[in-house]
Amino acid sequence: MDMKGELLKQFGKEIRKIYFIGIGGSSMHGLAEMAVMQGFTVEGSDMKDSQYAENLRALGATVYIGQKAENLSDSIDLVVYTAAIRAENPEMIRAKELNLPLAERATYLGFLSHIYPETTGISGTHGKTTTSAMVAELLTNDGRRPCVSTGDRHAWSDGEHLVIESCEYVDSFLRTTHNVGIITNIEEDHLDYFKGGLPQIKESFHKFAAIIPDSGILIYWGDSRDVLDVTEGLTCHLLSFGLNAGNDLQAANVVYSESGCASFDVLYKGAYFDHFTLGVPGQHNVLNALAAIGVALYYGIHRDVVEKTLDGFRGANRRFQVVARKNDITIIEDYAHHPTELKVTVDCCRKLPYKKLWVVFQAHTYSRVYYFFNEFVDAFEGADRVILDEIYSDRESNQWNIYSKDVAAKVEEKFGIPSIVIHEFDDIVDYLKKNVEPGDLVLVAGSQTINKVAYLLADAIE
Repeated sequence: MDMKGELLKQFGKEIRKIYFIGIGGSSMHGLAEMAVMQGFTVEGSDMKDSQYAENLRALGATVYIGQKAENLSDSIDLVVYTAAIRAENPEMIRAKELNLPLAERATYLGFLSHIYPETTGISGTHGKTTTSAMVAELLTNDGRRPCVSTGDRHAWSDGEHLVIESCEYVDSFLRTTHNVGIITNIEEDHLDYFKGGLPQIKESFHKFAAIIPDSGILIYWGDSRDVLDVTEGLTCHLLSFGLNAGNDLQAANVVYSESGCASFDVLYKGAYFDHFTLGVPGQHNVLNALAAIGVALYYGIHRDVVEKTLDGFRGANRRFQVVARKNDITIIEDYAHHPTELKVTVDCCRKLPYKKLWVVFQAHTYSRVYYFFNEFVDAFEGADRVILDEIYSDRESNQWNIYSKDVAAKVEEKFGIPSIVIHEFDDIVDYLKKNVEPGDLVLVAGSQTINKVAYLLADAIE
């Protein structure tokens, strides 16, 4: 697939060197990695060094730590930046001084989507990454060699398929084309952008679905009134999934193993279709699997391939990922950063055998903690000990005057769960090492760098 030709069409000039501002981000590093594979010279910067940065250097990319004007020169043909980068960023200022072409990350991803005839965009407040990983694995197992750009996986391919994790933040998912769309669920989030709340969010999801051509399909969670509202007036094919009768794809007779993994029948249009067993725990993954089955139906993928995929699927990176089991202590990390996701993850932990459940959490953005304060407090119910890092925010100041200590105090007051705030990762690890006992389970949750705690703790336990 000719990405160089697409960029030539977009900018009217040959693009050879691309600079990524925020290159170490979960999505940006993948786009940068694919750019290297596509034959571009790649440079970029981030505020902190990371494993992503190291991986890119190993591929031949130049990665600067610290965002400085002198990092950019007129030899650069295109600058790609994330939505978190502000106009006063020194590299953005320098790029404009040099009159370099600019593309926000979602716009660049949109260019990528234009060159693939079969693009699947997976959207939703929760479950995007896992569902994307399931779909990518399904297409791979069917021999279709998909190109993949999701929160945990990036792979360049010259096949016909592209799988995109479609994020609603700042309406990013409206900049890509897709003939298959998935809506896993809709809930309030990103209220720093969606100031109109749920009505504005639903309007954006409707626009996302309306991009799908009449020959394409929207696969959506039919148990949600909010999602059903979004489907009104669409002209593409529609396929609903869920646990309730009346969905086109319905999971029935769901049984869970001791590890929380589901085995269930699937009804298609009310008739028995097949029986599936999952290798990942939780009811939410039953729903994710139904969405992937919908993709299989659309593309005519044989059910044997679907069974193999779902049975062998072991989850997306940073999604209920077991980091280590050492000295009878289990360490799990998860990307959960919305209170609904955190609650589901804590509930999954509670289905496992342990003596005490420790939850280490790093919230992302002050606005999310402010608007969902009570929901975050309730999400910790069932934990035995809670450790909070300071709130991480890369795109806003603390105009809400909200702090982790406020959450910790409320958790302790409401549930009697000992809750403390520790800022430095090394100090969190030291505290855990001194207090965690054999038989305990440690969940490290959050969307940013807090996952390092899980790996540092695994190394520290003898």
